[in-house]
Amino acid sequence: MVYVILETIEERYRLLSKQQKLVADFILKNPKSVINLTSKELAKKSGVSSATAVRFAQQLGLESFSELKIKIASQLSSGKAPVETVIEKNDTTKIMSEKLEQVYASTVQKSYALVKDKYLDSAVNLLNKANNIHILGVGTSGLIAYDLYHKFNRYGISTYYETDAHMSLEFLTNANENDVVLAISYSGKTKEVNVGAEYAKKHNIPVISITRDEETPLIKYSNVCLLVPDNERTVRVAAIASKLSTMYVTDLLFISVMQKRYGKMKESAIRTNHLISKLKDD
Repeated sequence: MVYVILETIEERYRLLSKQQKLVADFILKNPKSVINLTSKELAKKSGVSSATAVRFAQQLGLESFSELKIKIASQLSSGKAPVETVIEKNDTTKIMSEKLEQVYASTVQKSYALVKDKYLDSAVNLLNKANNIHILGVGTSGLIAYDLYHKFNRYGISTYYETDAHMSLEFLTNANENDVVLAISYSGKTKEVNVGAEYAKKHNIPVISITRDEETPLIKYSNVCLLVPDNERTVRVAAIASKLSTMYVTDLLFISVMQKRYGKMKESAIRTNHLISKLKDD
């Protein structure tokens, strides 16, 4: 799957200069208008120089501003043009519903496109063979880690996770090379996660990371890295896209391990459900 141009702009937004981000913001909000503008006109509307508008196209790997307009027009004619997903003050409930639907659909598609079978298979095999799984994650990543922790334990897979990062690291000191660490950090720079991943690497404990960029600090501590799209612009409300893309990967890991352990996990689920049912009123 090749990302269409507006998604490519989203993907590379973080890497743009301050002036180029102004151009990107205008294009993403007004893609139809851009088709009929010259580079000078776009520059004026974006509040930047003409040279910046031209360099913006080159930053995307295009030869000219004209090529950028052609690609935008091609995407719009294909019916794959995304709605602007930044929440505005005057948005109606319907408009916000449409924007959220667009975020969900686009994020899942991008996440799916980034899945590499060989890395996914390696990660699943490590999780399946591990005596214990130690999950690291804080903040929004911590919510996803907590969800996966419960899923694995519910189906009989010994998993450790604590919302208190200090306790997570304390548990990790008891791990060995027959265990595995699953480190979740969208930025790849979370200290609480990276400290644990670094410890694991020094002690030959396999590390699976979930992050957005192959150049983040977390990568150097990882045996296997599963990437998520880098599409969380600072002007958005909450980390919706990053949370969804990361949960897509963790759910994929869960169902893949479940498939390998289908018989055992089914029996564990039955036992768990039977025990919990005793808490219900007669």
